[in-house]
Amino acid sequence: MRGLMMGRFQPFHLGHLELVKQILKECDEVIIAITSSQFNYLEKDPFTAGERIEMIHNSLLDEKIDLSKCFLVSLENQFNIATWASYLKSALPDFDKVYSGNDYVSMLLADSGISVVNPSLLNRGIYNATKIRSMIISDDSWKELVPNAVSEILVKINAKNRLEVISKSDTKPTEH
Repeated sequence: MRGLMMGRFQPFHLGHLELVKQILKECDEVIIAITSSQFNYLEKDPFTAGERIEMIHNSLLDEKIDLSKCFLVSLENQFNIATWASYLKSALPDFDKVYSGNDYVSMLLADSGISVVNPSLLNRGIYNATKIRSMIISDDSWKELVPNAVSEILVKINAKNRLEVISKSDTKPTEH
């Protein structure tokens, strides 16, 4: 059995990592689909798909999660919501169920006959990527909310500076 989790992972945090572990307890394999892969250097999506893949891959390695049980894929957003479920089925390896705490996503997938599991999530008030991005600008306390591998990558790419520049910029590329 194969479970699917989807997210922007901007950045990948400990809540995401716990969900990977939960899925692997219930399924033989997990597909981690990085959505909005075409967006980067934006306030809502500051990190590239490649950076996010590296964050997740390195986090899984550090946790000694068997990578042969994990598929990491990136997906561009689809703008025809009615065909989104069929797009997922064609763009991803076969999956048996989707793990999602997003009611909208759950509705869309269930309407297309896809089995959806509402996972038990770590405290979403704490493990929240929007909050973590704000914390990266203001202090170092964000580091305790992400895996060490993610912290290392964010420091390496100078995420603090990137987020500061993006947040102050009057250039607002087309948001999604």
